Amino acid sequence: MSFAPTPLVDVIIPVHTTARPVDRAVGSVLAGGLPVGEHGGVHITVVCHNVEAALIRDRLAAEHRPLVELVECFDGTGNPAGPRNLALERSRARYVSFVDSDDALAPGALAAWTATAERHGSAAVLPRLVKDSGRPVRTPVPRPFRRADLDPVKDRLAYRTHVFGLLRRELLVDRGVRFNGRYATGEDQELVARTWFGDGRVDLAPRGAGYLLREGAADRISAEPRPLTDDLAAATDLLGGSWYAGLAEEQRTAIAAKILRVQVFGAVRGRAAAGRWSPEDAHQVGSLLDLVASRAPRALTVLSCADREVLDLVVRPGATAQAILRVDDARRRFGWPSTLLPRDPRQVLHREAPLRFMVASLLM
Repeated sequence: MSFAPTPLVDVIIPVHTTARPVDRAVGSVLAGGLPVGEHGGVHITVVCHNVEAALIRDRLAAEHRPLVELVECFDGTGNPAGPRNLALERSRARYVSFVDSDDALAPGALAAWTATAERHGSAAVLPRLVKDSGRPVRTPVPRPFRRADLDPVKDRLAYRTHVFGLLRRELLVDRGVRFNGRYATGEDQELVARTWFGDGRVDLAPRGAGYLLREGAADRISAEPRPLTDDLAAATDLLGGSWYAGLAEEQRTAIAAKILRVQVFGAVRGRAAAGRWSPEDAHQVGSLLDLVASRAPRALTVLSCADREVLDLVVRPGATAQAILRVDDARRRFGWPSTLLPRDPRQVLHREAPLRFMVASLLM
């Protein structure tokens, strides 16, 4: 099939194994409401990551094969940055949309996303993320009833850590941002931060035009056990970088608070739940907390008392995985006073403090 030189959207689907249901993802794109292979339509790029294109082609339905461009990417790594960057550099579309090979789009989603972007001149359109169970992922956490022209701080865009949705390609290219292949995980952290906190407009997609996350994929690279240093490397570099240093104080606070809640607490719990905690782990967390204290100190003061108890314990000499897990369990008992109130009562109504954050999340 001959593809139009300037499609409206390039949907990029990296796949690294024939075990992934890539045809399901392709089928959902074809049901996205845009014509395929036409000027102003959609171009589907399936990047075969360290796997032969012929093997992936055999996984596609016969009627889908002529509608998909298969591109091989043999880089010898398991990092999804390589295939994503390759497809991004090849693309000439106005917008790009990244879809994981075990996920899918809601029917008509692509048409709804692009209609929103074309109407508003959006740099990004963020769809609702919905898991197999039907449970939504409550990110970002915007102001009540706010869906258009989101503010990165007021609408808590930092918590949207996924790249899924619609992105204006030229803005990524002009800013020189790419997925970072140096990291074992978090290859998209700086890219999404620089996109949400850039000068482009960000809108939410219509409610029914969601992105469907498949839970429980047995071979997800991001789920593999790693050293804590690897888990926190992307966040540490982001906080220590020159781009972050140039942000306004409230922007640095928003990003740092997200990193603490998502990357740090997630990594700590993962290690503790596996029964592992070492002095090296404590040092790694302590170094990151020192970085936050020097660059965005308010991010620490807006955390709940229960959050701070965990951070105090993990850097304490002799802390055990079992003790950390008990304190972290208490941190997750949402609604208790210790999970709602920060140590500094002056921060109780801060936008990033638990009380306003949880109320906004419930109103989504």
